[in-house]
Amino acid sequence: MTAAADRAAEDRVAVELRSVPGCPNLAPARHELRAALADVGLPITVVTEVVGDYPSPSILVNGVDVMGGIGDGSAACRLDLPSGERIRAALRQAIGAGPATAVMEQSWVDCRAQPGNAIRTDRPRRAEQLPDSLQQVHRAILRHFAATGTAPTDADIRAGIGAADLDTAKALRELARDDLVAVDSAGRLVAAYPFSPAPTPHRVSFRDVEVFAMCAIDALGLPFKLGTDAAIASVDPHTGQSVRVAITNGAATFRPTEAVIVYAATRDTGRSVDTCCSTVNFFTSASSAQAWINAHPNLAATVLDRDQAVTLGRDIFEPLLACHTALDHRLI
Repeated sequence: MTAAADRAAEDRVAVELRSVPGCPNLAPARHELRAALADVGLPITVVTEVVGDYPSPSILVNGVDVMGGIGDGSAACRLDLPSGERIRAALRQAIGAGPATAVMEQSWVDCRAQPGNAIRTDRPRRAEQLPDSLQQVHRAILRHFAATGTAPTDADIRAGIGAADLDTAKALRELARDDLVAVDSAGRLVAAYPFSPAPTPHRVSFRDVEVFAMCAIDALGLPFKLGTDAAIASVDPHTGQSVRVAITNGAATFRPTEAVIVYAATRDTGRSVDTCCSTVNFFTSASSAQAWINAHPNLAATVLDRDQAVTLGRDIFEPLLACHTALDHRLI
């Protein structure tokens, strides 16, 4: 760029780096931002850093979060960390140097550098955007799990929505495209997040029902989705020791009290069941979690404290209640 073009570009671009106090991911985000600015020819001086109650860290270009949205929300340690590709695309669009193709929504999330959004924090939005017919199928599946603790048969799904002629195989494939459920090669359910049709290390008990959750975050989110108290029994995969969580009136009590959660994902792209469900676990302590992470260098991992993990589980699964009818509430 010429000097005049530089000044014109600066005038068109406002970059804001937002974080909560002491954010452990601020330095990596700042590094990615500075590298992106250098690549597109913008000076670091166009950046304003703000500390406050934000999803952290967030990078906004002309008021728009590079990872989607407008950057609003309560203070939280975000898992979909701003990526260099998204930052560069947003900057190029802002200065008119090219389309922001990377900002467009992807079918699968890239987990090669960070755990990213492998656990799909956007699952409530995806469910809300389904056609009515698929929303009914999705609700019928979740209702059946909540009522029985087991996966529904094709007949159960048809009965749940009152459609004897429903092509359940086709409906499950369509739900699987949005990773709201997962199916095997034969079309059988292998996941209906947060529920697991098969035993996992995460057992959740509520009322007189016992279910398995797909991962630790799903286990924590499940009581909020159902609006009920629950008890979670799990195991530290490093030590083999038990971890228990009681959720009462929306408050979680952990035993041991030093327990943490590791959110880890493979460095591939794909379904949650393949990229992170088996690697998001409870640990008895931060030291146990770190030892497990050190033993699995092939994974991108983040240690979440108890409050972060509960908040994440609640934020993913509690909104699914908004899609439930009064009948749903009676059944679960």
